[in-house]
Amino acid sequence: MGAARAVVFGGVSVFPAILIGVIFFLIMGGADQDWANWMWGPCYILPIGLIIAATIYGWKTDVAVEVG
Repeated sequence: MGAARAVVFGGVSVFPAILIGVIFFLIMGGADQDWANWMWGPCYILPIGLIIAATIYGWKTDVAVEVG
């Protein structure tokens, strides 16, 4: 169940991670600028980091269930 839970957590976190990245991008004033090195943070690193963190959280919080 750990792998399935990790995939679900990672999959569900894709939209919120992208939304948070867009919000940070706009707060930093990126909507009216050309591409710069600082844009790696909110556009790639932050969303991927959040997705990886949610996947790890889903993997680590697996609760063992006894049957029988």
